[in-house]
Amino acid sequence: MQEYYLKSLQMIKNLNIQKEKEYNELLEDYKLLSLESLKYMSKTRSFRKIIRLAEEV
Repeated sequence: MQEYYLKSLQMIKNLNIQKEKEYNELLEDYKLLSLESLKYMSKTRSFRKIIRLAEEV
């Protein structure tokens, strides 16, 4: 599960994703965590905070 979490954060960083809608479009093409799972593992409900976490990875 941690592996998919890191992969999801890396995709956000590499593709410069800024909106939840953009992230949801990637779910179909790549094996990423759902948005709800990503929020749960990040312990935040804010997608902006998740973007900040992704920049640190």
